[in-house]
Amino acid sequence: MSILVLLALGGLTTANYRTCRDVRYPPFIMSALWLLAVAAYYIAPVEIDRISILTVLIFLSTIIAFSGGGQLAVALFGRDQGDQMVRSTALSWPSAHPRLKVIFLTFSAALLPFTIERAYQIVSQSGSDIFFIGLRSELLAEDSSGYGLLGYAAVLSFFTTFLYAVESRTGIAERLQSYLSLAISVTHAVLSTGRTTIFFILAVLVGIALMQGRFSLKRLIASAVVFLLSFGFFAFATLKGANPDAPWSENMSSIAESLLIYDVGPLPAFDHVVRADEPLGYGENTFIGPLNVSRRLAGKSRLSPIQEEVDVPFPTNVYTGIQPVYKDFGIIGVILAFATIGTASTFFYLKGLSGDPLHIFFYGLTLFPLLFVTFSDQYFAPMLTWVMYGLAAYLYFHKNKVGQFHEKSGTRIS
Repeated sequence: MSILVLLALGGLTTANYRTCRDVRYPPFIMSALWLLAVAAYYIAPVEIDRISILTVLIFLSTIIAFSGGGQLAVALFGRDQGDQMVRSTALSWPSAHPRLKVIFLTFSAALLPFTIERAYQIVSQSGSDIFFIGLRSELLAEDSSGYGLLGYAAVLSFFTTFLYAVESRTGIAERLQSYLSLAISVTHAVLSTGRTTIFFILAVLVGIALMQGRFSLKRLIASAVVFLLSFGFFAFATLKGANPDAPWSENMSSIAESLLIYDVGPLPAFDHVVRADEPLGYGENTFIGPLNVSRRLAGKSRLSPIQEEVDVPFPTNVYTGIQPVYKDFGIIGVILAFATIGTASTFFYLKGLSGDPLHIFFYGLTLFPLLFVTFSDQYFAPMLTWVMYGLAAYLYFHKNKVGQFHEKSGTRIS
């Protein structure tokens, strides 16, 4: 069965690539990710539970639904009727609000010391002598208030960093502002104690660079190095997969095994959900963010987004990005949800090809949950965060848009 599954996934990947002949095309990324994840699962040199045929069919249905949504977007919004898409390589847009970016950056820099001070206060409440372990344990506690309103300082910092990336300029002053904004954002990400936040910044910046034709082999290598270093850093800082007292070779082996387990574990974990066949939740997993807001207003305790661990046979609590919708609405819900996501993601891609900064921003945002789809849910749990970024970007780029772009040149991908 494994050979048939890999052939089917390979066929979907090839078909999606042929549609636009562009590696940035979201359905191609979706199918390629699942091909790599399933291939790694079948050849992984670790003991791991076998997944059922039904689970495999759900994976395939998700990819087909997402790809169908992409095809619909191409049919409705694609500028060419054939299998060729135009890629603009030199587009010039005026900066929408250059002074506003500086104001955002100033506020981000001013709020960072208060966030650091709050982090030390949180650690002091944990009783732990290790900074990151104490901070992470307190941030993940059910009754924790975390950073409180200071948590929005990170959102502002990330948003500012992405604005500088979209409106990249060659002037020394603006480049220095961009680097400063990135440094502040990385500090906020480290203080979140989670690898996911680092990967979020990295994925969005990669997506923006891809759409602007600025993503080179050098940037690819640099992105891979940042990914591995951040994974290793948090393994040491939180003692998850590494031990500072152990030999270097042992730690490298442990980190590599941890990375492999993170990659292949969600597939059999989702299979446990499928085999359990529990009653549908009808929204309590998919819309956990909005539900927690209403529960907070009603004075009720919030629902925890942290999933229960399951043994596959090693323990894991991540179940791919399909799990929330499947638990709430079954396979029909999965197909409808990912067809919609595929349509929206491809629409942002198509509009971004013209150089439209708003849709380049949106493409970068949607690349992050897409890259995580075989691992964990980053589409539905952070739903309110996506609304926040989307509304802020719309107000910044579109509502008071200055001027029109001038297309200097374009090349046809064939």
